[in-house]
Amino acid sequence: MTSARCSCCGQTPEQFVQLLSQRDVVICYKCLDWLVTKRDRKIAANGGAVRVVSVEPVFAVTDVTRAVDHYQRLGFKTSHHDETYAFAHRDDLTIHLALADGSQSAGGGALYLHVDDADQLADDWRKAGVHVAGPQDSDDGKREGWHADPDGNKIRFGSPLRRDS
Repeated sequence: MTSARCSCCGQTPEQFVQLLSQRDVVICYKCLDWLVTKRDRKIAANGGAVRVVSVEPVFAVTDVTRAVDHYQRLGFKTSHHDETYAFAHRDDLTIHLALADGSQSAGGGALYLHVDDADQLADDWRKAGVHVAGPQDSDDGKREGWHADPDGNKIRFGSPLRRDS
């Protein structure tokens, strides 16, 4: 891992984040936590609403074991709640895999993944033996593709178009 100096505190942290718009600006996790806390206090002081801190989609499936196997092929780690409910985990994303019951049909769920390299994700998933459409360039500056799981739940994904330097 490359070492870097935090643009805020000047320390050389083991882990850090870089700004997307300016890759030379590096912030350590301690300073990042401080910024998040400062933002949250400002929102609360201005009568702000509750901040959504994460989202976890729920995909209805006809066979939980098949869904778990499928998402493992896509590079997700999985865990089970019981035989009718499981989870697929990757990075900061968790997808709930719920057995469809009589009041709900399987499929029809959708999710959009913002990734750093749409072509690499598509290649990885194709190597795992699944169908992937695209990716292709879109008019809104993204390179996008999609995949549907065996129940028809759709995962769309995209990354920013690469700019020639």
